[in-house]
Amino acid sequence: MKPKEWTIMVYMAGDNNLAVDMAYAMEQIKEVAGEGAESRNVLVYYDGNSPQIPTLYCDFSDPQAQYVPSATVPDKLYPVPRKWNENAADPKSVKNFVDWCVNTRGRRANRYALIFSGHSLGFLDKGLFKDETAGKAMKIEDLFFLIQRLILPKKQLAKLAKGLEGEERARETTPLIGQHLDILGFDSCVMGMLEVGYQFQHLTQTMIVSEGSVPSAGWSYAKILGSLCGGKRSTKEVAANFVKEFIRGQDKFIVGGVTVDMAAWDLESGFNELANAFDGLSQVLIDCFQHEGSLIYRQMARIILQVHWKCQSYMYDQNIDLGDFCHLLQAECKSVAEELGGGEGLELLQAVQELCQCVLSELEKIVLLSGFSGGGYQYSNGVSVFFPWSWEGYLVSRENYESLWFTKDRKNGNFGDKWQGWADFLKLYLSEVTFRKVAPLTPDAPFGAKYRYRSGSIFDEESGSLPLTGSEVPLTKMGTSQTSKMGTSQTSKLGSSQTSKMGTSQTSKMGTSQTSKMGTSQTSKMGTSQTSKMGTSQTSKLGGGGVEAFYDKLKLWKNIESRFDISGFTKRPEETEPEAAGAYDSPH
Repeated sequence: MKPKEWTIMVYMAGDNNLAVDMAYAMEQIKEVAGEGAESRNVLVYYDGNSPQIPTLYCDFSDPQAQYVPSATVPDKLYPVPRKWNENAADPKSVKNFVDWCVNTRGRRANRYALIFSGHSLGFLDKGLFKDETAGKAMKIEDLFFLIQRLILPKKQLAKLAKGLEGEERARETTPLIGQHLDILGFDSCVMGMLEVGYQFQHLTQTMIVSEGSVPSAGWSYAKILGSLCGGKRSTKEVAANFVKEFIRGQDKFIVGGVTVDMAAWDLESGFNELANAFDGLSQVLIDCFQHEGSLIYRQMARIILQVHWKCQSYMYDQNIDLGDFCHLLQAECKSVAEELGGGEGLELLQAVQELCQCVLSELEKIVLLSGFSGGGYQYSNGVSVFFPWSWEGYLVSRENYESLWFTKDRKNGNFGDKWQGWADFLKLYLSEVTFRKVAPLTPDAPFGAKYRYRSGSIFDEESGSLPLTGSEVPLTKMGTSQTSKMGTSQTSKLGSSQTSKMGTSQTSKMGTSQTSKMGTSQTSKMGTSQTSKMGTSQTSKLGGGGVEAFYDKLKLWKNIESRFDISGFTKRPEETEPEAAGAYDSPH
């Protein structure tokens, strides 16, 4: 029997506040799946948070939909506890589902799309595909090895299994997908980062991601699955069409203040070249800050502060759009160079402009199409990077960030002894260039003069202060065991960890079930006062009534005119007719 053109697997990690929205999305998928049954297989993993509803394996490839409780599937490839509600954050759960799709059900095809739907925070492990019943989340590194296991062919699996015997060897040499993914999609927040793309660049031909938050309702599957009806379009065309259909579909919700973005990446066009170009820019920025008293040091500090402030940002202003950053930095350096007319540091200003253009050129090759609906993400170009405002903000994410291959590869000697990357720039810029240090003590100040003295417990006899780096850093406002502004389980005087008196009962893909009217009415997969796929319930002692809505306006939002009646793309997409189901010729 001739294989179908596409197998689409959607993994819904909904054992959290996303369960209801995912149930709606699953029914939407089922309704549209039958329209292209001749050319595609559609299968869904659904893990909700109701103790009465089991984790489900769903096959919508045929007119008669199949719903199979995961706990009833015999002889799973990877042994897991037989529970009615299983842990969706366990990599074994993903591997077992894919094995069921392609081996048990025999849903093999010429091309494969794997879409993950759930909570995420970009490169951070915190909350990735969070399973509240199990109290677990997946690590970004584990996600890589999981997908690698899915795509490796039998010969490579056999090499890796050298030394294994018996059942373990049989398990580890069983092919699953056995080829590179054609589409890897993340229906979750903030995964459109350079650092994330670098992690997965060798596993898939294309990626579909968002730089910002994703509404809790998720992708409009009915429209985007229409892209896969036939097989005449190349994978890159299909991925770009995902973006077009999603953004056009979201335009109808602008009246509710919804703002979204989505991008399709071509990872075969050289994601490593984009990373290298960005490293070159990072190195020159570091060179600008070698001599604190120099003109270029002072000018570049002002330039970057100005550009950082204006730049399109995401994830509580911890990430910025790479393209927007380079456009603004290039323009600002040109303006300052013209004002100076010459002298010290001019060659570095020119080098920054040239390297910004290199990054922009590589970015254009990678981004097949990027789009936005609503003004909140209007300066999105498809790829973001980590750029927090404070040294404390870097430290709270440091362990995760410096474990990424994007960061590690900058230090492995492949780029020369003196080569430094973006993480090195961040450490220099945040811990020295912009870091305002403690003012000197004045215990002997005369009456009437400014008086500063040491008080309280002395933790360090030499400095009288806590260390600024390393694991002993004080707890911060971005999430530790003490309550944070990015979500903990502690409730606040503004509501409970469930719903609050300031919000509605609608939930999102970013947080917990707490919702609110802080900011916009949009819900998302990230989690703040607007709900999303990113965090948990916000805690605070700000008070009740209208205080939360007032405080929301005082957060670090960029000073950008944000009209909600606009949408756009990085390039005007082609207006193509939907493919007729049935005919296909397996292009790639």
